[in-house]
Amino acid sequence: MSDTMDFDEPISRRAEAMYLTTDLTEVRRRTIDTMRLFPGARVLDVGSGPGLFADEMAQVVGPTGCVRGVDISEPMIELARARCDDKPWVDFQIADAVSLPFGDGGFDACVSVQVLEFVADVDAALREFHRVLKPGGRLAVSDADWGATAWRSEDAALCEQVMDGWTSGFAHLRLPLTLKSRIEAAGFVDASAHAIPVFNSACEPEGFSFHLIRQIQGVVPGRTNLTQEEVDAWAQELRGLNERGAYFFSQTRYLFAADKPR
Repeated sequence: MSDTMDFDEPISRRAEAMYLTTDLTEVRRRTIDTMRLFPGARVLDVGSGPGLFADEMAQVVGPTGCVRGVDISEPMIELARARCDDKPWVDFQIADAVSLPFGDGGFDACVSVQVLEFVADVDAALREFHRVLKPGGRLAVSDADWGATAWRSEDAALCEQVMDGWTSGFAHLRLPLTLKSRIEAAGFVDASAHAIPVFNSACEPEGFSFHLIRQIQGVVPGRTNLTQEEVDAWAQELRGLNERGAYFFSQTRYLFAADKPR
């Protein structure tokens, strides 16, 4: 699903731990709430990752419905299949957001969370979402404003270098700023937008940023001129701030919902 980030097995495992945090569990809850799912619904999860959304949606639609997940990462697909192994009405396959392997108008709802920020041609992906939805079908999309992410660091220059290395893996740093108008241009109506703040005043395992630090440590040294030692020093400084009660991380995610006209 990503044109820029290679979700190999280590990255996929770290991402799974991140998605299980209290912060992102709340994102899932609010996203599913806005989808208007019902027993028997047919749902498409674009960029299904480790299958957390698919598993929770499957519990709502039940065995009379179905959930189809697509992702371009085989390790993610394997995690998702293992998670949903007890639900035969859930299926996953390799596919790209801009070329979905489904016919027109086959789904009641489509969801895509933290995916479009990696996709170069966002508008083509949104047109695909529109195509596969039934008239009256519901779309839910959520992405983060990475350009406005705030992280306290006493070495601001190093922190900026590290974050530049991390965000170089994204196709769009500030996608939410234009996403509502893009959704409308793809043919959707009644589009709404809601902010979901992610704020951590401590660096603890139940928080998003705890796992983001680990993900960054595993990715950035191979993507920039920064050494592993420099990135590890950045991470250690943040953990030191936490020990002193001075830790601060803030990011806003935005949830967009819209309907395909009847």
